[in-house]
Amino acid sequence: MIHIFSKRWAIILLIITPMLVSLACKFQAGAPSTTAPATDTPASDELTIEVVFGLGPFNFPDTKSGLTDLASYKATLVMSFNGTEAGQPQHWSKTYIMLNTKEPAAHQLTIEKTGNLSNLDTVFMAESNGASYERRGENDCIATVIEEGNALTEQLEPVGFLNGVIGADEAGNETVNAVAANHYTFDERAYGQLNIAQSTGELWVAFDGGYIVKYLLTTKGNADYFGEGIEGTLTWDYELTGINQPVTITLPNNCPGGLVNAPQLPDASNILNMPGILTYDTATSLADAAAFYQKEIPNLGWKLVNEPSLTDTSALLDYIQGDKTLTIIITSDKIKTAVNMLLGKSQGTVPSP
Repeated sequence: MIHIFSKRWAIILLIITPMLVSLACKFQAGAPSTTAPATDTPASDELTIEVVFGLGPFNFPDTKSGLTDLASYKATLVMSFNGTEAGQPQHWSKTYIMLNTKEPAAHQLTIEKTGNLSNLDTVFMAESNGASYERRGENDCIATVIEEGNALTEQLEPVGFLNGVIGADEAGNETVNAVAANHYTFDERAYGQLNIAQSTGELWVAFDGGYIVKYLLTTKGNADYFGEGIEGTLTWDYELTGINQPVTITLPNNCPGGLVNAPQLPDASNILNMPGILTYDTATSLADAAAFYQKEIPNLGWKLVNEPSLTDTSALLDYIQGDKTLTIIITSDKIKTAVNMLLGKSQGTVPSP
């Protein structure tokens, strides 16, 4: 398996990162290079590393810049490798497609893989209605509650895989993907990789908004860059399209429903709220609990499918909204009342509990 960053480069990064932080004020546009200053420490502890960056006037260190200001977009990143590993041909590609919409907040990511990779299963991931979904290959779709700080766009935003650049050259103005953009070119110096790999790249940044519209990079390297026994060419092709256009997030049919968005009785206890199901206990009588939901659920846009089924010990209410179903099951054992709300997808008929 190819390593995008070689061990050598990782070690260099660990060494120079503190230096770059301390010298950040010197990274002005067009600065030809930076050399860590010598110290008065003994020669045995002395370490001088020259990091050469591009000569151009443009710096773009944060590749995610400007994305959060967009109402919606489609981001596509294709990574492909063509080379050898231990003398054997190696060809593979990974295609990442991210759909993102801000209102209501929803995200979808698919990953398609081809070639000499150990696992070629398609990966589907999405976030919608407070739930996170994942399906790999033909396996079942799994849903969990979204954890704070672990959102899909924070972890796997395609543009986040791209390297920021320092010292890129201006190459004029162009309209790319229906967006007016500034065009820049760069080579391996933009990453401080002189004498480690050979790269040629192009970058288009939106004139209004400052986000990356297109990014192309080709890097040729050997074991110093890719890892022992590997050499070849790695390409990155990124495009941002559908900017501020309607986006549809489509979950596989076997995915659970999202979080149930429905009111709870004031004295609700033992609450369990997870994708597709909301349950709790209440001291409210069965009849009053059923009456509460018969009044409140239609106000949320749900339509009653069948006449409610009411007995002395249970109540069953079935609703539908678009392609979603909501089944409310209320039971009572004369000590407490249990409310169970099941969110699903419509298959032409409302599923039985």
